[in-house]
Amino acid sequence: MAPRTATSPEYQDRKFSCATTSSTLNAAAKTAAAESELPSIYIEALGHLLQDDTPPLATLPDQDVITIAKEILQNIYTKEWSEAGQWAAEEAKLYKLGGSAADVSMAMGKLVMGSALIDYLRTFIEAIEYKLGVEGVKEPELLTKKRSVGDDVVYGPINVSATLPGNTLEIWTTPSDNMESEEKKDTEESSNELGKVAVVLGAGNQSMLTIIDVLDNVLRHRRPVIIKHHPLRPWLAAPYDIILQPLATRGYFSQCEDVSVDVTKTLLSHPAVKHVHITGSFSTAKAVEDVLQTANPTLSSSKVKSMVTSELGCATPQIIDDGDYTELELLHVASMIACGKKSNCGSNCLSPQVVVMPKQWKQKDLFREKLLEELKRQPTTPCYYPGSVDKNKSLVDGCKQFGSKCTTIVAPSVSEETAVGEGDHVVLVECGTPGEEGFNSQPLLVEAFGPTLSIVELDSEQDENEMYLANVVVPFLNNKENIFGSLSCSVFTPKSKGSYERLEKVLSTLNYGTVAINQMNLFGYTPSAKGGIWGGHSLETLGQSGNGNIGDLFGIIGKNTAKVVVYGPSLETKPPLDNASPPPTVVLDIVREFVCTDSILKGMGNALALVISRTFYGTLSYLPIVGRFVGSK
Repeated sequence: MAPRTATSPEYQDRKFSCATTSSTLNAAAKTAAAESELPSIYIEALGHLLQDDTPPLATLPDQDVITIAKEILQNIYTKEWSEAGQWAAEEAKLYKLGGSAADVSMAMGKLVMGSALIDYLRTFIEAIEYKLGVEGVKEPELLTKKRSVGDDVVYGPINVSATLPGNTLEIWTTPSDNMESEEKKDTEESSNELGKVAVVLGAGNQSMLTIIDVLDNVLRHRRPVIIKHHPLRPWLAAPYDIILQPLATRGYFSQCEDVSVDVTKTLLSHPAVKHVHITGSFSTAKAVEDVLQTANPTLSSSKVKSMVTSELGCATPQIIDDGDYTELELLHVASMIACGKKSNCGSNCLSPQVVVMPKQWKQKDLFREKLLEELKRQPTTPCYYPGSVDKNKSLVDGCKQFGSKCTTIVAPSVSEETAVGEGDHVVLVECGTPGEEGFNSQPLLVEAFGPTLSIVELDSEQDENEMYLANVVVPFLNNKENIFGSLSCSVFTPKSKGSYERLEKVLSTLNYGTVAINQMNLFGYTPSAKGGIWGGHSLETLGQSGNGNIGDLFGIIGKNTAKVVVYGPSLETKPPLDNASPPPTVVLDIVREFVCTDSILKGMGNALALVISRTFYGTLSYLPIVGRFVGSK
């Protein structure tokens, strides 16, 4: 069956509803939805997932689920989704970008979404086929590399991505005495919830997050899903409609636009809703739990909490090890922190927020100079996310009143056509040293979700060299009275201190879901599609960075305590991203042609055709008459 496009009549008539909705809705769903006064699109969407003749997703044989995954993969290969509803252009408008910055945003958005989905689906298929013993399927590389480090079991290393040469990942797990297989747990939960659905509340800051959350719930956990799109991203319904058609036609997926907070609460209170996944803020996740508790008064608070999985925020630390760095190493550390901070204007759950350095480090002033230079050199993007400017202004104003040094670092705009204001530029806050007079903890205790970056100096006099990270940094960061969240962090260490093996104690005890070594923690999300996980650390019991995780496609983690470690190359290697020098759009499009295809040969052909096309029209644009015509188009 050919996938429907955004121009299909049925899509235009009901573009936020589900595909091929049955004309006869489940009677119980109709009644409950009507009593809840839900809009008709929500009634249709719920009814589509609750049809009596739909085989329960939890009871489908693994081979049938593989078939669905392969059909979704084929829809991504067609690339129709990449232009559906002009979603990438709408995203650039949301980001308030113009000119070349908008072009790069559109090309990068398509590449990131396509590559993330393909990695996830290919890994899922590989994992299930290996479990089934399908002929010709070898043991996955991640499972072949296993070692013990103290009480931890470590899987890997394997390459993070073909587009990130020299970067590897490992999964560190600490076995639990009451370990229960994730597969068994999911099967039991799904069997107990036949006729029930999961709601995925759409992310507001990245387009690929919500659809990965859908795949994780449907394929890994076997839950039918209804998306309630984020109000900032209604246009994602178009590409999702095409990509996820194999789920929609079988009655396992539907989607709705955002209407209001009250309607969302009513949806979550529906008796068929037994699971909610949210990517958002800590306060929103708590509000969701409150709604579910009110709707299910007989359930304990712990049971209600188990109904919600979430990926929330973090005051993301950037940890500078002591030791002797070359100037090039210091420059590259500063460049990566600045790039991560300025990406999406800081409105990412993994945006750098707190630079943690040794107070007695002899190169700290030189590093500050490098960091200031990079924050000035790398361009500023607009703070598009609602409330971001005001929230960060309030945070900075509070720091100024406290007496902290706050420096606004003015930088050029990301493009001539993109307007930026004072509130868009990074503000660097000097917090001081914990335990000393004048120490300001405010920027550490909240997620800024915007352009605020702070510096904290930890007293390292008693624990220099190898013991600084283990004895000073780890205890400080693991204590959530000191800093918010446990989602991800980066650790930077110089080549002069030797190999990464010396960091094993630190990696074992640092309670963050993802730890990047000499690399941007921005790349910590990618391993979740390669057998790793993404989420807050399970020992962070406050749930500041969320509950549960996505990924674990090989089932090696289950309910164990675990983290992903990403290893970058030497700090003398040029960082992979630089906001001042983004890859040309043609390069991004060529990479997408290679990545989003089912064969290298086809990818080469598509890439060649793209180059020829761009070259042809580029040449015409220089011709005096034809060039004006082509340029006007």
